[in-house]
Amino acid sequence: MTLKPLLLVAGLLAATAPSFAQTTPAAVAAATQTREMAERLKLNEAQYIRLLRVNRTRLDRQQEIELANKTNPARRSTLLAELQGQYEQECSRILSPSQLSQLQQDGSLPTGVANGNG
Repeated sequence: MTLKPLLLVAGLLAATAPSFAQTTPAAVAAATQTREMAERLKLNEAQYIRLLRVNRTRLDRQQEIELANKTNPARRSTLLAELQGQYEQECSRILSPSQLSQLQQDGSLPTGVANGNG
């Protein structure tokens, strides 16, 4: 391969790379939240990856619920409570019991979450 095609391929890759970046507000918030959790809870890499996915899904879904139910506060509250319950369940599957306890002490999760298995 000559230099010209290599430069063309490199240029195309560089031009398309930003389209794969997480630029939505929910994605940025999820990444920030997960980084903070990683520092506080001493997450391992697998936990970090799983929690990032869970946090992103939760924040995306939360936005959807809030937008779709602007005129129905009761329904919005019900759906957000269900979403929080699902989030807590996922956290209990990912985090160890001591990490869950720390998260509850930080006020990020209610104390009713079942012990995790990390």
